[in-house]
Amino acid sequence: MQPNNSSAYLIIRQGHRWTDVFRLEAGHPLIIGRASSNEIPVADERSSRRHAEIFFESGEWKVRDLGSRNGTFLDGQKLEQAKSLVPGNQITVGSCRLTFASSLDEVVPPLEFEENSPQSTVHTQSEIPSITHRQSKSSILDPESLKLDSKASRIAIPVQNHPVPVIATELLQLAFDLAHEQSVASACELALNRLMLATGCQSGGVLKLEPTIKEPHKSSESLLTVLAALQRQSKAYHPVSDTLVASVRRDNTAILARNISSDGHLVGGKPATTSSMSTQASHVLTTNSLIVAPMRIGNHLLGLVHLYSRHDEPDLTPDHLEITLAVADVLAVSIDNLMRQQSLEQKLKSSRNRISELEQQLGKAAEWIGPSSALKQLREQVQRVGPTNATVLIRGESGAGKELVARAIHDMSQRVTGPFVAINCAALTPTLLESELFGHEKGAFTGATDRKLGKFEQASGGTIMLDELGEMSSEIQAKFLRVLEGKAFERVGGSKPIQVDVRVIAATNRDLEQAVRDGQFRSDLYFRLRVIELIVPPLRVSRSGYGPAGFSERAKYAMQKHDWPGNVRELRNCVERAFVLANGPLAEPEDLALSHLQLPGQATATVAHPYQEKTIEELEQQHIEATLEYTQGQKNRAASILGIERSTLDRKLKKFQSP
Repeated sequence: MQPNNSSAYLIIRQGHRWTDVFRLEAGHPLIIGRASSNEIPVADERSSRRHAEIFFESGEWKVRDLGSRNGTFLDGQKLEQAKSLVPGNQITVGSCRLTFASSLDEVVPPLEFEENSPQSTVHTQSEIPSITHRQSKSSILDPESLKLDSKASRIAIPVQNHPVPVIATELLQLAFDLAHEQSVASACELALNRLMLATGCQSGGVLKLEPTIKEPHKSSESLLTVLAALQRQSKAYHPVSDTLVASVRRDNTAILARNISSDGHLVGGKPATTSSMSTQASHVLTTNSLIVAPMRIGNHLLGLVHLYSRHDEPDLTPDHLEITLAVADVLAVSIDNLMRQQSLEQKLKSSRNRISELEQQLGKAAEWIGPSSALKQLREQVQRVGPTNATVLIRGESGAGKELVARAIHDMSQRVTGPFVAINCAALTPTLLESELFGHEKGAFTGATDRKLGKFEQASGGTIMLDELGEMSSEIQAKFLRVLEGKAFERVGGSKPIQVDVRVIAATNRDLEQAVRDGQFRSDLYFRLRVIELIVPPLRVSRSGYGPAGFSERAKYAMQKHDWPGNVRELRNCVERAFVLANGPLAEPEDLALSHLQLPGQATATVAHPYQEKTIEELEQQHIEATLEYTQGQKNRAASILGIERSTLDRKLKKFQSP
């Protein structure tokens, strides 16, 4: 993804040491080369005077060689023509390495302590370079030093060259504005801008200390993360020296140093010599004063605020040290609050995702219902297979619920917190399927405008389900087999091997054995997949086996009387509804739940019953028998319905049975 022109940086390294952060601006191309007039001078005999150029064109930052003698290299490849830059690209000019970045979050320079290493210091000024002031706390924010002027009703602060109301108001405004910032980066840039305006300083940065694990017999180290860096007049921001960082960490005090242009310990580099000059050494000769102030939360050192002036700029003063300390303390509180907020938001997001997953699992469990022996056996198999890491082949007809079974396996595995990724192999062409499974690099084919991660990379640490894998082409089958065997794969158009940790569940409704015999499916892939085979039964054999054996006379009569506005479809639904809902051996009218819908243009139909000659005694017998059928042979209930005594019912039944 190409960064926008307002957030592009070059991270400059000489050898193994991080030296500069250079902010790029559209409309201001920069030249890299041996000439001192270049924006980035490189003191190396292998570098031409005008060696390479970084420029903005058509919405992209690009690099090109300017006909240099030894060439310009991009990620180890010699440039033959202008190339677009993406974050992480390494540009090499002689001994200088420049990393292109779209965010200062990517700038994590190594911190190297050189307090015990010998350095030759050449003083080019009459005054001795020195740290002139150390201060642990700003009097601006010290309650004991604040005095209320009752007449003026304002706070009096002992800062010599700055009107008290201006400082107090600006600090209050800064704290108010920081409270509305949504990110650490924007808060740091806001505070740094205000501080540089207040001090007139042209270069500064806000850095965060990232502690590393201390190893035995080694000095304690930290990594510096650049949270914000600003510089005027298109000059590069140079990092604070290791010596000063160590001093601030040790004493927890702010430092003002002046007359330091010849002291590499304080500036951050070694002094220049006539035979060797680098961007770092050039910085040593041009920096004249600096301030390093700690950002603290209680006794914890969160990071540093760093300001410095060059030889053609006014020196930083003790008043500036006071202001910087105050801003650093205010900014530290803001950063700490934002980091806590981000942590809480991340935990909340994680909790919501987990709740969503659990809700989905509960929903899936509710979908898997049925007391049939086939489903019971499948459920038991899934419970045994789920906790393992075995490859599973699920077979069954389309729509039988193969993906539901695959999700149940994933939910019962140790990978439940990882992703579950499903892809239908039959829905994509072979070319698109390969890109979906393994990803592609930018420019791999027409339309590949960005790098894309494949499903295997997305599912790393979790489970991938390949539905209808029998439709894979032979080429993709071969690449898929390599992944199953634990080997690395490459993205389409790429050469970098990629290793993933994924459990594979394959599903198909195809006869794989016949496909192997026909040469359409690899036999080695078939045996590699068929570690565990599960059969999902179709609906017609998944039913419980329970249900009514038929319809009662009352139900039959209701069905004969019904108009059936839905025709055969309504009849089918009615029968299926009775099969599911009936509790007795015969379905009753209540189980049919016939609708009373009458469609426009349909007249109410009546069922004609032709007259049959019957005696009262015959009608009585038929009615008693129908009532007993309705009550399922319960004579007491039948007698109650008929309105006669039980003994009378027994007598009539005995009479009906006699010849």
